[in-house]
Amino acid sequence: MKEVQLYKYNEEKFEANTAFTLQDFEKENFKEEGYNVWWMNLHGLKDKAFVTKTFDYFNIHRLTREDILELYERPKAEAYDTYLFVTLKAVYLEKIGLKTEQISFIVSDNVLVSYQERVGDLYQEIRNRIENNLGVVRKRGVDYLLYLLFDATLRGYHTALEALQEEIDQMEATMDVSGNIDYLKMINYKRDQLKTLKKSVIPVRDQINKLLGNIDTFIDVSNHPYFNDIKDQVLYLIDEIDSERADLESLTNLYFASQSQRSNEIMQFLTITAAIFIPITFIAGVYGMNFKHIPELEAENGYYIFWAVILITVILLVLYFKKKKWL
Repeated sequence: MKEVQLYKYNEEKFEANTAFTLQDFEKENFKEEGYNVWWMNLHGLKDKAFVTKTFDYFNIHRLTREDILELYERPKAEAYDTYLFVTLKAVYLEKIGLKTEQISFIVSDNVLVSYQERVGDLYQEIRNRIENNLGVVRKRGVDYLLYLLFDATLRGYHTALEALQEEIDQMEATMDVSGNIDYLKMINYKRDQLKTLKKSVIPVRDQINKLLGNIDTFIDVSNHPYFNDIKDQVLYLIDEIDSERADLESLTNLYFASQSQRSNEIMQFLTITAAIFIPITFIAGVYGMNFKHIPELEAENGYYIFWAVILITVILLVLYFKKKKWL
């Protein structure tokens, strides 16, 4: 996939340049009659000359430029005189863990420029809908396209959350109470992933509220229901994340309770063992004293009597412990 693509369309026609270059940019007229929406998508931000060209062409404020290039910026939505700036985090659950990507949008008149941190195909479904004129995307304006990009980004949250839910359910079904420290590390690892997910999704709720409440210039009122749907998705994700974090907390408590119970059982076993050996040790100690005259030492069957007393003592103690249900 090339680093820059340009899509322009209206209800009747569509044109795409999937290998858009700086030279193409110089010749492109974003005010051309006949197209309702221009969508320029940049992957990777490696072409500094191209990125700078977009900044200059659309008269992007210095602070916005910094926010786009600062990949650890908190998601936000800001309205300027000539454009709307929105940035959010996309998430991917990979084998090495949960990864985030910053995506920024510039909405100006009928133009939308999206800046993706990494090369990927997050919005392929939207491209297909535009190309094949599916749904209402080509009947609506650039603000509806922004909604679709939000929706596609949130789908990554749903996918990551569902995968985490399955893993947590599997951990609950195969809970390891043997004291394996790796199991506890896995619980903490999943908790950190959920924390990252929530940290990324909460700002989206604030963004949507700001888009709907203060930026009617860029978001047509007819598209407000779509952005309300995004807000509902965000609230659902937050509730589900909190629910999974509560499950992990319960799993942690259950793990420590199991370890405590296991420790108690070990201590009970050691205590009972010590209790059995205390009278045995006492008896052995009495007959191990170095007095010259100990009557039983002269008995013909003294050795066997000694072991008989020991065995009777042990049996009586075991029966007593069983009666008390300590064994």
